[in-house]
Amino acid sequence: MAKQFPVNDKNVLVTGGAGFVGSSLVRELLKIDAKVTVYDNFLHGTKQNLNEIQKNITIIPGDVLDTWKLSETIEQNNIDYIFHCVGDTYVPTAYDVPKRFFQINVEGTLNVLMASKTFNVKRMLYVSSTEVYGEAQSDSIKEDHQLMPLNTYAVSKLAADKLCYTFHREHNTPVVIARIFNAYGPRESEPYVIPEIITQLSKGNVVELGNINARRDFTFVDDTARALIDVLESNIPNGDAVNIGSGVDYSIEDLANKIGKLMGHNKIKIKIDPNRKRRLDINRFKCDPNKLKSFTGWRTSKTIDEGLLETINWFNNYGKRWSWEDFTEGTIIYRR
Repeated sequence: MAKQFPVNDKNVLVTGGAGFVGSSLVRELLKIDAKVTVYDNFLHGTKQNLNEIQKNITIIPGDVLDTWKLSETIEQNNIDYIFHCVGDTYVPTAYDVPKRFFQINVEGTLNVLMASKTFNVKRMLYVSSTEVYGEAQSDSIKEDHQLMPLNTYAVSKLAADKLCYTFHREHNTPVVIARIFNAYGPRESEPYVIPEIITQLSKGNVVELGNINARRDFTFVDDTARALIDVLESNIPNGDAVNIGSGVDYSIEDLANKIGKLMGHNKIKIKIDPNRKRRLDINRFKCDPNKLKSFTGWRTSKTIDEGLLETINWFNNYGKRWSWEDFTEGTIIYRR
């Protein structure tokens, strides 16, 4: 399909480019010859996520809350396009530090919007979240679904989501909103459910989980990254939101059994740990990706089994650890 905002050979800024989705996005941008600058404070992302591509990009340590550094980065690198991936995203952490979530997710997004307007950025994409919808009122979620967030993280993402919309309406800032459903894959930077399951099953056939009946729409992270590029390049109207997800959902129990088989376990044992359950959980998130597909032609490139196997292989090849864990005498210590 025709691209209204092609990013190949253009100067592109990825805020949060050392994070999970951000680092995959950087790799996909390099494939189409974009000139990539990563802006990251490494709160969640790590420089190791960019190791093998660091010679092909510019890495600038910086915080989206530092308006002078952000502005300087955009101006000095002649940025044409911005993918705003920075965000506090791990829901349980928001219970303990809600103010930090609002500072990073809302104030940080406002700073990027203002800088985009000041330096005439051609288009900005904001990475929002499916959590803004709250409990699903239909089998699959369309962009016009009610917005009823159920946790502090989701409220902060919705505030930033709507800020992008109003900034376009009030200031004509060219920005589009991508509401991503659950992404998974190599380099996950928080203890989400798939890396948790992989870590536990690497030690035996027992896995401790919370709500195993919850259903989520999982998309391999490289496919999510390609969709982000497709959305920014498309003629989706500025101010609009678009869902990014596969359109297929799985229960956490299904995932655990799939991962168990791929990791060589004939049978796994699932133990329910009440402490792993969220205070307010959502039963089901399933994406309706028709708007995304109609504007961009995007399709997933990997089945769930292919994506899980690639994730498991990455885990095995990179020391059987994720960036969010330390190993001390075989015990995982969470950096919280």
